[in-house]
Amino acid sequence: MTAIFASRPAGLAVPGLAALLVLAGCGTYHVRADGAALNGEQAPPAWNGAVTVSSDPAGASCTVTRAGAQVAQITAPAQVRLERGNSPAEVSCTAPGRVATAVTLRPLRDFGVQHHQATGPMGSLNHAEDIRTGRVRRFFDVTVALPPASFATAAERDAWFAARAEAIRAAWTVQIGRAERSQDAMIDSAATLRGYMNEDLAALERQKAATTVARAARRR
Repeated sequence: MTAIFASRPAGLAVPGLAALLVLAGCGTYHVRADGAALNGEQAPPAWNGAVTVSSDPAGASCTVTRAGAQVAQITAPAQVRLERGNSPAEVSCTAPGRVATAVTLRPLRDFGVQHHQATGPMGSLNHAEDIRTGRVRRFFDVTVALPPASFATAAERDAWFAARAEAIRAAWTVQIGRAERSQDAMIDSAATLRGYMNEDLAALERQKAATTVARAARRR
């Protein structure tokens, strides 16, 4: 018996193959999104839940809270453990001769774990769960800088706070750049991240207002 095969016009795609190609593209979109955000940087290992809290100067007494509950009471530097999620944490530190300082820790994208993208039914479900639970977010190590309660001169005070402002901008610039290259990878938009940066800078200005200048105080 001679087998007879129906011929297919040239250029007409095989439906099954086309579907597989589309699914393959959907399944790797998160890789392309992450690659765009990282811009050549190597993805880190998945976060293990530990955050190192340091202070400048070292030895500050710090309390870590989250959602209104105390997580840890430490003398910096020390490690604390935080759960993944969407809610921020706060580190409040005190030290003799320094202005009490509180720093907000915000959970950001963990590039060590897959952030599902809304491609296809399962991808959409997993993506929604990633966003709802914050399971692909992480916290980063932090150094809490406590300004002196009093500076010898206004110039010294201004220099100290200018250096801190520059450090804050530099840290957020990395995250903002990633969001500008790929918001899908970062979850938070560049505008949201700039808002966080501005909140940190505003807190720094409030700190500055709480300090004094020794020479100005003596003239009074």
